[in-house]
Amino acid sequence: MEKSIEQIWKEGFDNQVFSTPKIKHLDDLQSVYFIDEFKRKYKTNIILLFITGVLVMVAFIIGGVPLLGIGIGLLFMLLAIFGQRAMHQLDRLNLGNSSYAYLKAFDQWFKELLSFFAKVYRLWLPLLFIGFTLGILQTNFFVPFIGETLLEKFSTSSNLYMWGGVPLAWMLVIGLIAIVLSFLSNYFFQKEVQSIYGGTINRIQRLLAEMEELR
Repeated sequence: MEKSIEQIWKEGFDNQVFSTPKIKHLDDLQSVYFIDEFKRKYKTNIILLFITGVLVMVAFIIGGVPLLGIGIGLLFMLLAIFGQRAMHQLDRLNLGNSSYAYLKAFDQWFKELLSFFAKVYRLWLPLLFIGFTLGILQTNFFVPFIGETLLEKFSTSSNLYMWGGVPLAWMLVIGLIAIVLSFLSNYFFQKEVQSIYGGTINRIQRLLAEMEELR
């Protein structure tokens, strides 16, 4: 008669094929491995934010819109600074005597991280859109090809009401799109998190759920 899974599992413990210390050691290894994997991705993302900020800043300064370039660059760097501060908090977590407590502490840290950056994105994303749009309209990168900036090319009417050198109607459209982006920011943020960290976070959550079932 074939043995049930439950019988095989019980006999495994009775015969000391598996032991609590061995299972605990395996859980410890998986916990450290998954969280270290997350840390590597997280640190890489912070570095890329800094690099992007510097590149954007330099590009727009060369393009003749230094103030916008500095502003947009600082937006990326500010995000990286927030991320680095959160990284310091994560580094203070340690395995201690329990991989379960370690994963629970990480899970709490990650939830607080998502909550904080979701709020930041609500303002950061529309500001980034406004900065990039105004920068592209005013940069002289297009001068060698069309002889003028995009703003000069498409705002030829002298009857246009201007605000900050940009037609008021254009600013209203840009502002409206920015407001829509603010409302959709959480959707874009969740998609970004899932694309970068989704696989690792799912494995951590499955391991945590397995530990909770055994408790």
